[in-house]
Amino acid sequence: MNHIQQAFIQSIMKQQQHEKQQQVKQEENNQKQNIQVQYFKLFVQYLQKQQLLSIIQQCQQQQQPIQQASKSPTLIEVQNQVTSYFQKIILQKQTINLNNVLEQQLPYFLQIMGNLIIYGLENCPGEKEIVQEMISQYKSNPLKITMSCSLFQTIGLLFRSQLVYYDQCTKYLTNFLLFRDDFCDIFFNTLYCYQITQGQTFSQQIGFTQINQMLKKTQDDVWTAFIFKMLSQQQQKMTKDMFLLQFNQYTVSMNNFFTKSNLIMDLVAQSVKQTSKLHNDQIFQEYLLIMGSFKATTQDFLKKATQLFFEESNDLDLLQFSNNIIKIHKQMNCQILFILPMLFLLESQYLDHLVQNGIQEQQPVKNSSNYYLKMIEKLKNKCVYNGEEECNCKKCQCIRRNRNSAKESQKKKREALEKIGPLQDEYDKIQKKVQSLETENQVITKLLLDVFRHPSLEKLAAQFIEPLAKIIADQDFNNIDEC
Repeated sequence: MNHIQQAFIQSIMKQQQHEKQQQVKQEENNQKQNIQVQYFKLFVQYLQKQQLLSIIQQCQQQQQPIQQASKSPTLIEVQNQVTSYFQKIILQKQTINLNNVLEQQLPYFLQIMGNLIIYGLENCPGEKEIVQEMISQYKSNPLKITMSCSLFQTIGLLFRSQLVYYDQCTKYLTNFLLFRDDFCDIFFNTLYCYQITQGQTFSQQIGFTQINQMLKKTQDDVWTAFIFKMLSQQQQKMTKDMFLLQFNQYTVSMNNFFTKSNLIMDLVAQSVKQTSKLHNDQIFQEYLLIMGSFKATTQDFLKKATQLFFEESNDLDLLQFSNNIIKIHKQMNCQILFILPMLFLLESQYLDHLVQNGIQEQQPVKNSSNYYLKMIEKLKNKCVYNGEEECNCKKCQCIRRNRNSAKESQKKKREALEKIGPLQDEYDKIQKKVQSLETENQVITKLLLDVFRHPSLEKLAAQFIEPLAKIIADQDFNNIDEC
């Protein structure tokens, strides 16, 4: 092995030793870093535990005065007890028989609801003094009755399950708009107010007062405020995107209402077979007008309303909405945004009409309900989107196909006319020449006939007229060929 090779091997060995030393140092550094990271994690966990303990202590300190102050049950606790009682009845499928204990006359469905809530309070296992105080207050002034969301939903389920009986008309509450599962949440989320109870607890409550205002329209803008709250989701201002989204959901809900079984439609069908006591032309006419207006103007209204509402800004408050809604309803000659409260009022009026007139089994009588039933069936099959791309139902698909077919036909006609144009001009010129030649031939023929009627030429007429007629006819044919 020469010196060069020895030097080369030594240098390689030194390089390997250096790399091993570097590797050992790197491992030591990594271990130190891992130890530091572990210490840091332990420290963080310790801090988190300390913070969690302090939060729990604060919560316990805050709960102590509340628990001391809320020894007597709050309104929401009593409502929860009544809700639990009603839920047991639903599970056991028991029937509740009600008697009227209210001292104030209310619309029929509120009358039944008030008696039902008092019935639940009387069977409530809570403190009797507080419950009795609530019962006496509700009996004397039922408009003070309020309901939590769970209680309101449970009452709606009781009616839909047909577990409540007051009189013969109670069965119609099964399909009443306020208690329907697809509108129950809409009414609560739009009409609820926050109420402070004992112990400074807040709860969302819907009251008989708000519901009754919807029927009596005690304020001119009560329906406007209801619709604004519904479309804005109880926000102070409504944006354009929010309006488009909520109006679309509103359209879908109302379309489902008109398409499926509902209180008025069922009673129209029933009144065809039963006595005229069930029959009320005015209510049926109003329902038909509301349904027809919704089916015919929904999409046009959306376009014009969006342009009018958000012309100056991208959001609007209740006052701006109120001013604009008057304008748009006048322009469209309809009140499409008020369809939900209008139907709510109409159903309530019809229930009151049934209660006042009673239901008697008599011989069937002829009335105009057949007309309303037929018209309703026709309108049911009409889609509110009227062929717009937003809807993919069979009706809209058919409308779109017909529109596209008509557009394609018009396009082909235009293209054919563009091609025929020059030929048409030539054809018109030929027609003019033909008409001119025919006129000339008629003049010549008349002159010749006049000549041969002369006494001196009458004998020659037979010899010349037929050959001349043939010559003229041949001449006409040659002229046409030349053209």
